[in-house]
Amino acid sequence: MNSIHRSILPSESTRIARLLDAQRDVLALISKNAPIHESLGAIARFAEDWIPGMKGSILRWDSKRGRLGRGGYGALPDSFADIVDGLIPAPMAGSCGACAFEKRRIISEDVFKDPRWSEFHAVCRAYDIRSAWSSPLLASRDGALLGVFGMYHSDVRPMSRDDEELVDHFAVLAALAIERYNEETLQRYQATHDALTGLGNRRMLEQEGPVWLAQAHEQRRALSVIFIDLDNFKSVNDTFGHILGDALLVSVAEKMRHHFGGHNLIVRFGGDEFIVLSTDALDVVHEKLDQLRHSLSTSLQMGALNVEIRFSAGLIDVLSRAPESTFDALVSQSDEMSRRAKTLGGDRYVSAAWEDTQGWAFRKRLARDMTAALNQEDALDPHLQPIVSIVDGRVQGFELLLRLKTPALRGVSVSECISVAEQTGLIHEIGHRMLRRGFEILEQHRELDACYLNVNVSVRQLLSRNFLTGLKSLVERHADVADRFCLEVTESHWLDSTGAAGDVLREIKRLGLHLSLDDFGTGHASLSYLQSLPFDSVKIDRHFVENVETNARDQSVCVALLAMAQSCRMSAVAEGVETQSQADTLASLGYERAQGYLWAKPMPVTQTLTWLADNNQLPSRTFHRAVR
Repeated sequence: MNSIHRSILPSESTRIARLLDAQRDVLALISKNAPIHESLGAIARFAEDWIPGMKGSILRWDSKRGRLGRGGYGALPDSFADIVDGLIPAPMAGSCGACAFEKRRIISEDVFKDPRWSEFHAVCRAYDIRSAWSSPLLASRDGALLGVFGMYHSDVRPMSRDDEELVDHFAVLAALAIERYNEETLQRYQATHDALTGLGNRRMLEQEGPVWLAQAHEQRRALSVIFIDLDNFKSVNDTFGHILGDALLVSVAEKMRHHFGGHNLIVRFGGDEFIVLSTDALDVVHEKLDQLRHSLSTSLQMGALNVEIRFSAGLIDVLSRAPESTFDALVSQSDEMSRRAKTLGGDRYVSAAWEDTQGWAFRKRLARDMTAALNQEDALDPHLQPIVSIVDGRVQGFELLLRLKTPALRGVSVSECISVAEQTGLIHEIGHRMLRRGFEILEQHRELDACYLNVNVSVRQLLSRNFLTGLKSLVERHADVADRFCLEVTESHWLDSTGAAGDVLREIKRLGLHLSLDDFGTGHASLSYLQSLPFDSVKIDRHFVENVETNARDQSVCVALLAMAQSCRMSAVAEGVETQSQADTLASLGYERAQGYLWAKPMPVTQTLTWLADNNQLPSRTFHRAVR
């Protein structure tokens, strides 16, 4: 047979040239990232051309299943591929099964005499197999099993020296194709999956989400977008450390797979936030969310600890609630619903109504309009509202308040603009411009020489990376007015006297600026802040002023808040004063300064200067006739 084999081969040089040409074609296929079954099929056919009468079968090793699976085939039909798909490596599992088990070449010159084939005689007869050669496909780096190259003949055939060289050559090509495919598959997996939990990641969501949405619209099928935010994960992480925190996230991910796995898409959006895309009917989605809540709240066993996890979730039923939304909008809407669930106490999920999604669309347009407006240097039109002495009505200072004068934003409330700015990060640019404008107003208008100026700044702004650098630059540029500049700190619930926010506040004091604590008496603002943080004054929230002249409880609260401030050597300003009766009551309680519509609404700078000239020397009891 060997001599026959050689008689049909061309001369050695021509043979090598043809072999290299064929190999180049196969390598080109591999380099183009062709589907793996096409590359392996081309290698199997390439081998069949060089070993006459041979039928090639390349199986890939699936380490997760512990089985050999479909690869590439030459002359063998699909029905043969179906039979060998899922073959478990074993000493008596034919040539390929034994080859994978022992990771060495197995030659069965006569399958009917080889005990490895005793269970497969029927298959051999069906596909005219009499002899079989099987070569392991091994990784070049570590020798790990990649697959098996099986070569079958219809006659009894040993492997010649020439056959062995060719088989080695084909095996190297097949191993190269599988190894490259595995590496690319791993890279794609790592690019689209969360390394900790194995769930999809943001990139997968960005790729798959719009596709799922388009299919839902085309097929008119159910699609829910669910944003899940763990309620108490930060406290677990801070208390027990990141190792336990990571283990907890893995356990939560497993619970999500259990309840939403299969045809739904689950991704870890970031930190302790997850998103589920579900094609289940809406009632089934509700049921699964309830089951997930129950399974997490019944505690997770983490070593010696039992940890209860609760979550807040936002649910968007796409076709009925947000039929025209983009996928990015759906994610943002569901995120907003989850935050609403959290404000309601957490441990619940909230479904978006049509009005919610319409409101979100409005805020998205608002964010776009605000971004466009900020590209203009004069987009901000800050207004001033006076802070006065209740005793004699003299103006002592002003609060600088945000106003936007872009036509597209006309009629939009300031609170709505600020809310959107905070959500989109525009607040940092707006905040810096407001600080700069405040310094310029003090420096440019000598009519305000006797006044101080309050400019609002949130704790989130304080903690932004460039805040202090920008503030220091402004102070250096406007040093002659810095002692009349006051930062009015909002979002007091984010304050931490021993953390980064406290450090920033102390640095601001070192710059020579003043600090005021806004909305004192609400949220988390407390005596501990006054004792540990360097505030000069506090603003008493308008909630306590609204009924102060008739509500004894509000009067008691106002007295207590003033006493707290004075005990820490700080002054207090009552906000939201609208009537003379409120002003008189506050004065009787010991308040010296206030702010509100009783004296003036916020006004543009030029109007403020006119108002100041006309009214600053008038007694306080005539101030109610000022601008309303």
